[in-house]
Amino acid sequence: MTCYHDLIFQPDMLTAKREDGTTIRLSRQEHALLLRFVRHPHTLITRAELLEALGGKNDNLSERNIDYLVNRLRKRLGDTAKDSRFIATRYGDGYVWVADPVKSEPISAFLLIGPVYGSSDDQDVIGNFPSQLASAISAETGGHQVIIPRPNWNPGPHGHDNLDYTLDVSTHIENGIVHLAMVLREGRSRRNIESFRRTWLQEDGCDRIDELSHRIACALWRHALLIDPGVEAAVMSLNDGTRWRESVAYLHMERGDEHAEAEISVMLALNAYKKLIRSIHYAPSGGDEWTALEDEIEDLALRALPDAHNNPYLLLPIAKLLRFIDRGYLELAGRLTNEAFQNSTSFAEVFAMKGQIEASRGRIDVAVTLYDKAISMIEPNSKFHIHLLILKIFALMAGENRTAAYNSVIDLHSITPVNRGPFGLLFVPPKARQLCADAENMFATMTHEDGQHLTRYMFRAWARQFQQHEHQQNVLKGFVHHLQRHHGSDSIASEIARRFPELVASTAGSPANNHGISGLNSFVYHSSYGGSRR
Repeated sequence: MTCYHDLIFQPDMLTAKREDGTTIRLSRQEHALLLRFVRHPHTLITRAELLEALGGKNDNLSERNIDYLVNRLRKRLGDTAKDSRFIATRYGDGYVWVADPVKSEPISAFLLIGPVYGSSDDQDVIGNFPSQLASAISAETGGHQVIIPRPNWNPGPHGHDNLDYTLDVSTHIENGIVHLAMVLREGRSRRNIESFRRTWLQEDGCDRIDELSHRIACALWRHALLIDPGVEAAVMSLNDGTRWRESVAYLHMERGDEHAEAEISVMLALNAYKKLIRSIHYAPSGGDEWTALEDEIEDLALRALPDAHNNPYLLLPIAKLLRFIDRGYLELAGRLTNEAFQNSTSFAEVFAMKGQIEASRGRIDVAVTLYDKAISMIEPNSKFHIHLLILKIFALMAGENRTAAYNSVIDLHSITPVNRGPFGLLFVPPKARQLCADAENMFATMTHEDGQHLTRYMFRAWARQFQQHEHQQNVLKGFVHHLQRHHGSDSIASEIARRFPELVASTAGSPANNHGISGLNSFVYHSSYGGSRR
């Protein structure tokens, strides 16, 4: 669709809408003149050339009629000869199209409802339905997302709009019945997510908009959850549990949807995974509770697998979940990731998963290369960027590349503060003799139970993802060192102390917090952090 001043033209240029919603329709002759003008802007077009655009001279039309037709077109467009916005007169010569297409500002929204397809009469019948639907979906999502109606939006291949999702609407009126076909799409790739079909009597209007908005909101939520890497990003915050709790509520509402059985199974598994990852902020999870959640993840992921093939949006999270529970599914996770790559349009997500598989196998350099490749393909400073940096940092720690890990923590800190919660303490380097006051205070105020919970959490959630014992130990080394420096070996969970006796022994007896700062001393845990690399 093309916009000139306050007029938004349909692609065929036969009709246009003003900003107030008024529709104008052009006759065949007016349409022919308009096309000749807009195809040759800022160029003198003679009356003879305009007559040619109308099909040449005939008994009913000559050059003398051109002025009349041009003035009629002007009137349709809201233009005048005295104050020309569209068509300027060159007396004695002809006319010039002086309007330039309006370059609209990029639109940013979670969901854009549009474009609306159909004849002008059919579109007029549905009236403000797009606006009503946008308001209803916004209410369904708690008003936390930007949802806008744009019936005349143009989904051009070179658009620069920042849209997570769009909803195409096609209209058709037949025998007094309104037919609507809607297609929910990804905003960037335009990939189809789900279709919706509704009908109602023209005289009654749409009386089921709440039910429709709920179905669309659930489809949006299902898809967003499947591709959302936010749990690793959210764990950096102490106050991000609201959306997770809302997600659980949505899942319970959706469990009876037979058409989304595989999706629901994967999402239930993802919510169990989120509970484990987020347990850093909550009461310590006992071994039995952790194992029960992993049992649930395993059952749900395997149950969904037969229906997930050829759907990368299900295969990738299944691969992620099976790798995470560490029950011998690593090779299967690798095969599922490769299968997803054949059908996925999101290379960054595939490379992120490939990186995790390679990291587990012990090929740290390959994993880091894949993470960097994924980072080069995504929006900087996004949740996915945070997710990838966290994965990269743990891989570099596992490979004992502390300098590169430090640089990546600096990158992470430039997006989200690393030193304001317990998760950031997992990145501290073992060779830092003393940390900044904030980090030292966090360690100092921990109880023995806190230390045992965090060492258990760090192993189960992160170190265990690496199969090599040395890599697991390297991930734990920094945190265990500083925890023991403050609280001694009793602060280490007994199962971790038994699994890594050399790690505990190497730190035992370390003097508490009385060394000068040197080397990679404060990591990013420095109260006057300035973002410099070392």
